[in-house]
Formats: sequence, C-alpha cells, structure tokens
Amino acid sequence: MRKAFLPLLLLIAASSLSAQKVLQVEKFGNPRTTKMYIGDPITYQLRGQEGFHSGYIEDIRMEDSLLVLADRYVKAYDIAALRYDRNWPRATGKSLFWFGAGWSGFAAAGFAFDGDKDTHYRWADAIVTLSSWGLSFAIPRLFEHKNIRMGKRYRLRLLDLRWKLEDWEK
Repeated sequence: MRKAFLPLLLLIAASSLSAQKVLQVEKFGNPRTTKMYIGDPITYQLRGQEGFHSGYIEDIRMEDSLLVLADRYVKAYDIAALRYDRNWPRATGKSLFWFGAGWSGFAAAGFAFDGDKDTHYRWADAIVTLSSWGLSFAIPRLFEHKNIRMGKRYRLRLLDLRWKLEDWEK
C-alpha cells in the first residue's frame, strides 16, 4: 500500500505545479542555454535601430511570437541584439583600487615606522598605486556589458512549458 501511495502522491503533486513561458537564447553547437522568464529585465536592440531599449518581460505570447513589455510589444524576430550586465568588472575594479591603496599605505607605513634611513617611499610605489587605480576605473567602464548579436551563432526561441492552457486562453 505504501509503495503504491508514493507514486500516486507524486503524480498528483506534479499535476498541480505550474510551468512557465520562457525566452531562450541558444548558441549554435552549445547545449547550454540562457533562459529569461516573465518578470526578468531585458535589454535589447531592434533591427535597423542604433540604441538599446530596456524593460521587464510581462508576458510572452506564443501564437504571435511577441514579448509583452510594460509599454510595448516586441516581436522576437525583430530583436537584433541582447545586452547583459557583467558583474566581474565591478568586483575587479574594487579589488584593484584597494590593492593600490594597500600598496601605497604599506609602503608609506614602512617608510615612516621601520627606523631605517635607507628605505623611502619610491616612485615605483607611486606608479604601482596610480596604475592600479587607473585600471580600477577603466575596467568597469570598458567591460561593463556583453552584447550578443542574433544571427549565425545565436538565436532566440520562445518556449511554452505549461502543462495545460488557462481557461481564458482557449
């Protein structure tokens, strides 16, 4: 009885789960994909336009291949590029800034407190500090975004992973 009850319970629980509509970014030859769900932010560029637009995905209409955003509808075919924000440049910039501050601070503290008249704060210490500070401000600005162009290597796919349609969609 117990062995028959567990699969029945799992089957009933699985039927009550709700699946989602997904915007999937696929790379040719790579089984790993990037998925965007309803409620996720999206930054995109339309075909024939220069700038990027941003918004939150409010709904995905499968029958028309439309993304419903807060103030517009966008056809999936009209998206020419997607832009992702990267996190590592900001973290690298902070690390380089504090590395430069630490280098200069320890060099100045060593000069002030070691009691040796032959040691002093050198130009090399200042160069290391200034170059790490310069890189800490340049790296986040140079590598802030990753742009993915749709075309030969990347494509968008709209997926409906729901078990059944809602009553209002019939």
